[in-house]
Amino acid sequence: MECVDLTPRFGERSRVPYEESYYVDRGDGARTKAPWLMVLPCKNGYICPWGGSTLVACTNANGSVASQLRKLPFTTVAQDGDDGVNVLFDVKYLDEIAAIMKPRRRRRLSESQKRKSIERLRHYWPVKGETVRKAVPQDAKSPRKHAPKVGPV
Repeated sequence: MECVDLTPRFGERSRVPYEESYYVDRGDGARTKAPWLMVLPCKNGYICPWGGSTLVACTNANGSVASQLRKLPFTTVAQDGDDGVNVLFDVKYLDEIAAIMKPRRRRRLSESQKRKSIERLRHYWPVKGETVRKAVPQDAKSPRKHAPKVGPV
């Protein structure tokens, strides 16, 4: 049975990463598509596939957001704990749940911000033929004001 892929719906405006077990099972450089291991991080928890056309919303705390999710007529409580609630819902109600959970937005830079970043980071670009680059340019000041304190061992 297939599950809901969150990338087509939220991938453009939100970051939809894989959960930790994806990289443990497949390695750091994995490129296998596995929608059942994708998580939509939200301000109030996260949303992820449950199976078929069902999704689950998991809250970070047992407060007003959890109460709102419990009261919705189209949700079913799968797990209710002191630290939050997990509610099941059909994919057709994803927009209503997302309005409550508040998915994190992908960071977008304006053209002027991009230009400033390019100029600021130009010192760190590799030079053709150079194998090792200094971490800090010669004219930059060290961010650390004092040497770290070392106590007795």
